[in-house]
Amino acid sequence: MKLDVVKLTQDLIAYPSVSLSSNVDVTRFLIGILARLGFEVEELPYTDVNGVAKLSIVAKLGKGKGGLSLLSHNDVVPAFAEQGWTSDPFKGRLHQGKLYGRGSCDMKGPLAATLCAATRFKAADLKAPLFIVVTSDEEIAARGAWEVARKSKLFSEASTGYGLICEPTRLRVVHAHKGALYLEIRSKGKAAHTSTLKGINANIAMIPFLQEMRTIYDLVLRSRKYRNAEFSPAHSEWSIGINDHNIATNVTPVQSVCTISYRPMPGAEVDELIERTRQSAKKHGLRFAVKFDGKPVYTPKDAPLVRTALQLSGTRASSTVPYGTDGLAFASRMKNLVVLGPGDIAQAHTVDEWVETEQLHRAVDLYSRFIDHVCVQGRP
Repeated sequence: MKLDVVKLTQDLIAYPSVSLSSNVDVTRFLIGILARLGFEVEELPYTDVNGVAKLSIVAKLGKGKGGLSLLSHNDVVPAFAEQGWTSDPFKGRLHQGKLYGRGSCDMKGPLAATLCAATRFKAADLKAPLFIVVTSDEEIAARGAWEVARKSKLFSEASTGYGLICEPTRLRVVHAHKGALYLEIRSKGKAAHTSTLKGINANIAMIPFLQEMRTIYDLVLRSRKYRNAEFSPAHSEWSIGINDHNIATNVTPVQSVCTISYRPMPGAEVDELIERTRQSAKKHGLRFAVKFDGKPVYTPKDAPLVRTALQLSGTRASSTVPYGTDGLAFASRMKNLVVLGPGDIAQAHTVDEWVETEQLHRAVDLYSRFIDHVCVQGRP
């Protein structure tokens, strides 16, 4: 089966698989391709909190465990013509060596490159298996990746091998990225007209808690304990949000909601911060919840996977990035991960998102070399 990476990317862009909508149709399209290539395909469906059907897949070519996994997602962030797009966001447009369209860079182009690379191999060629993973909802808390990490039989088989997270890095090797922590703290009041003095202002209970959060805010920005010089910036912010969602200024606020987000780096003792926040909320009579806790991705720079990735990509040194990927979930099972994909992350989520077609073709060749090295030759 022969596939052209640019045409396939255009086909994928044509599916408007925005995270809040269903990705089932585009995933069924991918299943059809993988089946024709001889892959065994495992489906992991679920219904999201809005009742929308979602589908992630893990596909396997060859026998055994370990091998190489090419990891992508097929959901995209919203795109509307009124945002200023110069053409239909869901029709891949070619112009002067660039392919424009929502998801061209993040990350239907990289996903297409993994499939095109796979077409060059048959199961009989492989000493170690090749896995292709495609998730839903990467853009909203990596729900699909968590489904894969927790429930997939095939991903369990893949987890002892190498994983390439194919997000855009301009085909440079990234050996680490930050994690993600989201906390929610709520206070409850009683609504009343402010002139009556009969209400209970939910914000008042939140104020002493926020003072204690300011202490943690200062701590994580100043303490060496929460610093990692491999990253730029070397610290992460204890980002505090507050909203009472009040309907009018003359109504006593009935609720106050504090949100905290933090991007922990490898080595940071996040559990201490979570517990400290939990105890502060308890002391002030507030409700506390951990909404998301994704660990950082970190593969040592001298690890065999990193050395192999540098060799095959012709890159001199690996680097880190401050953003996150589905690796937040995959790292709970798979310990050898790098981020390596075509395109520039600066294009992700932008109006008139684009990827250079030359990057897509280079990615097909690079992923093919990886498959040959790990799966055909059986080399580390």
